[in-house]
Amino acid sequence: MTGPDACPECEGRKVQRLGRLFLACVVCRGRGWVTGDADPGRRPEPPDGPPPVWEDPRWLDPMVAAAFACRYCLGNGSVQHVDRDRGVMVTMACACGA
Repeated sequence: MTGPDACPECEGRKVQRLGRLFLACVVCRGRGWVTGDADPGRRPEPPDGPPPVWEDPRWLDPMVAAAFACRYCLGNGSVQHVDRDRGVMVTMACACGA
């Protein structure tokens, strides 16, 4: 059984220096050591990106669902898409027909 390891980011100093500022280390959270879930080697990878806005759990709130008839266009009747590869923004009519 081993004890806690020195933080690989701050090397046990508990702080990181940014110019004249001393900030608590973001990896060890100012403890100077890491173990268990705080160990950066054991952290799971973050998701690729946030879920689409129409899958947000706030849509389950009855007040939000009543305020907006459509989750895609928010009652506007059109949706926009930004194509970063081509550098254009496309506006189309929404399928809800609002």
